[in-house]
Order: sequence, then structure tokens, then C-alpha cells
Amino acid sequence: MARGLLKTPFCCPACGFSQLEPAGLISTYCRSCGDHYQVRGNSGPPALPPIPPASEAPKRTVFCHKCQAKHWVSLSARTTICPGCGAAIGMEDVSFCSPASRPVDTRGNLIVSPGGCLSSSWIVCGSAQIHGRIIGRLLAEGEVRIGTSQTCACHITAPVIVIEKHASPVFLYALETEHLVVFGRLTGIVHCCGVVHVQRGGRLEAAVHARAVTVDKGGVLVGDCRVAKGHSEKSGSLSFPWAGTLCSAQ
Repeated sequence: MARGLLKTPFCCPACGFSQLEPAGLISTYCRSCGDHYQVRGNSGPPALPPIPPASEAPKRTVFCHKCQAKHWVSLSARTTICPGCGAAIGMEDVSFCSPASRPVDTRGNLIVSPGGCLSSSWIVCGSAQIHGRIIGRLLAEGEVRIGTSQTCACHITAPVIVIEKHASPVFLYALETEHLVVFGRLTGIVHCCGVVHVQRGGRLEAAVHARAVTVDKGGVLVGDCRVAKGHSEKSGSLSFPWAGTLCSAQ
């Protein structure tokens, strides 16, 4: 945003009246007595503090999921362009309250409201809150909270997935995560390279591949469960190359 015109006070030599005028002023008329006087050579305003170089400003790392390149942008940036492949990447939250079919690539929060339905094979976000229906493939760099009770043909990959209380989603494709927490009821397939935790009152009906499973008293786990510390199947090969990209960098 452009700055306003910088002004500084000047005193009339005839009556002593002080008035604000542009810093580069040569001459003016006094607004009190009407006398005309020269001001060139008067001392200007104090110098502004130097603007820090762009390299020293706080930045965040952005990982491009199309070409795997990383670059750094200002914390106040609303959008950026990947220098590797030219893909446009948003930084703001995106919300869907009605059916939509389009790709999403943002590092903000993705919100699908109860009346919303998002369908796309390319959905990338920083975090997500799913209370409606989602179809396609979702890649999240942070936590995904699922509060829907609908059937979703979506493959979700995220470090943390939480099934909220009173939610009962059915996923036709696998959920890939490092940590799954179930407060509600989940039906589907789970590949977890960390811990699957079924909380009290939660119910998990799934084919589970995980390194560890915890079921609290009052929780229910139904289905084929394979637990192994050195799991060599798909759940053990999960990797999150964008890990740590949400932190600030100098």
C-alpha cells in the first residue's frame, strides 16, 4: 500500500504560526496572517528507520506437492507461485458450503460445511475440517478433523486424522496417517505408521494396518487388525516430505 504524503511543521517568520506542509516544500502562504515565505533549506523530517532486507523478514516454507520443490514466502503472503513448476499455491482458508468440483491447493484451512460437497482429484491444504461430503484425493500437511456422517469416496493422507464425536463417516478408500484418533464411529480402511487410538465411546470398523493400536475402556474395534512394529506394507512406508514446512524460517 502506498504511503500518504509525508509532511513536516513549518513556522511563519512573520507571526510564528506553525503549519504542516510537504517535506520538499519550497515556499508557502501562512494560513494565519497570509504572508508568503520561503522554506527551502529548512531542515526536513527525521529520517525513517531503514526497512529490513527481504531476506531478514520472517518467512514460512512452502512445499509444492506437484514438483516436490520448496521455497520461502512472507508470513503475510496470500498466494505464491512455485519457482519449480509455476503452480499457483494459496495461503488463505477455503470454505465450501455447497457442491463444488474444482482443484484446491492452499496452505490454509479447508472447510467443507454440512451442506457442502467437494469433488476433485487434487485437494491439498494445510489442515481440514470435513463436515460435509468429500470425493477424490485429499492431501493435508496438518490435522484433518472429520465430523461428517456421510459416505465419502475419498483417499485422505494426513499426519493426524481425528474422527469427531457423533460423527459416523464411511470411507471407501484408505485413510493414511501417522496418528488416528476415533471419538465417533469410523468405517473403512486404515493405514497408520503410528498409533490408532479408539477413545471411550468410539467405534472403529475397519481393516487396520498399524504399528500400535490403543482401545480405551468403552471403545470398540471390529475388523481385521494387523499390528507390527516393523510393518513392511503400505502403512509402514508412509512418508510426509512436507513435514516441518509450516514453521517460520529466518
